[in-house]
Amino acid sequence: MPGAKPPASIADGRFEITERLASGCFSEVYRGNDTAAGTGVAVKCESCEANAPQLKHEAEVLQKLQGLQGFANLYHFGVEGPYSFLVMELLGLSLEDQLQRTHGKFQPETVARIAEQTLDCLEHLHSKGVVLRDVKPENFMCGVGEKTHHIYLIDFGLCKQYFGTCHVQMRQKLSLTGTARYASINAHRGLEQSRRDDLEALGYIFTFMMRGSLPWMGIEAKTKQEKYRQIVEQKETIPLGMLLCGYPPAFETYLVYCRNLGFKELPDYAMLRGLFKTLGKGTTSDLPWIKEEQELLEFPQHQAISQPDGFVRPAELAKQKGSHRQFLAGCAMFGILALAVIRWRNHRQIR
Repeated sequence: MPGAKPPASIADGRFEITERLASGCFSEVYRGNDTAAGTGVAVKCESCEANAPQLKHEAEVLQKLQGLQGFANLYHFGVEGPYSFLVMELLGLSLEDQLQRTHGKFQPETVARIAEQTLDCLEHLHSKGVVLRDVKPENFMCGVGEKTHHIYLIDFGLCKQYFGTCHVQMRQKLSLTGTARYASINAHRGLEQSRRDDLEALGYIFTFMMRGSLPWMGIEAKTKQEKYRQIVEQKETIPLGMLLCGYPPAFETYLVYCRNLGFKELPDYAMLRGLFKTLGKGTTSDLPWIKEEQELLEFPQHQAISQPDGFVRPAELAKQKGSHRQFLAGCAMFGILALAVIRWRNHRQIR
C-alpha cells in the first residue's frame, strides 16, 4: 500500500483526496475535502490485499462510538477498486507531536489535565465492551478550531471485544499486541488483555510525558523477543516510588491501582479522574496549543456515560457494589495514597 497513489475522489466524488498526512505498513492517511459540506476530512486508505486488513474492523468500532465525547465523526466507509477507504473528521496534532513542541516534556499539572480527558476516552470505549490494546501518545489527537483543546482517541485496528454476553475468559501464552514501551506487565506475560491493561499503559504515558523518557527506552537486543524480555523485566523490578520520585503522588497511586486490578474487575474511572482533578485545576498549563491562544482554556467537562445500547452490563460488576471487597479496596487505596504523599514530601524536603 505505501507508495501507491489513491484515486482523486471517492464516494461518487463527494470526498476529494488532496495530500498524504501519514503512512503505515498497510495503510496511509490523507487530507481530503467533503465537497458537500465544504469541510476538511481525513481519509484512511488500505489495500484490499493487506495480509491483516484492519480498516473494516476499525470502522465498525468507530461506528459504535459515534456521539460519544473524544471520538471523531465517521462520515464514510467503503471499498473502491483495490482499496478500502475510511473517511472521518479531520483532527489536529497527536500528543506525541505536542510533546515534541515542548522539548519532550509536560509539567505534571498539564499531564493531570490530559489524564482526565484520556481516561474519559478509555471509559467510553470500554463501555462498548471493547479494549484498545495499543495505548500510546500517537493514538490521542487534539481537535481543530473550536475543539483545539479536546482530546480524541483514534486507531482502533487492534481493538478487541472483551465483553459480549459475558466477559471473555483469561487466555495465556499470547504474543504481545500493542506497543512494548507502554504495554502492561500482564500483556508482556502473554495474558489476555482487558480494561486494566489499557489503563496501566495509560499510566506509562503519563510517566513518559513528565519524565521525557522511560528507563526501558533505547534497549538494544539481538532479537525482538529478547528486547521485550528486558523491557518487562525493568517494568517489574523498578519500584514505582523510584520511577515517579519527585512527581505528585497521584501518578504513583494511579499505577499501583491499575497494576492491582483483576482481569474482569470494573475500574473505578471516577476515582482515577479524581486523583488528577485537583492537581490540574487552576494551574498554568504548558500545553503548546493553549500557549498559542495566550490564555488558559478549560478542557471540556467529563460527559456522563449512560447505559450503552445493546451492551449488557457485566454481571460481576453489579456484585461489586456495596461489597466487602470494595470497602477493603478503598482502605488500601487510602493507605497507598498516604504513603505516596509521605514519600513526595520527604523528597521535596531533601531537595
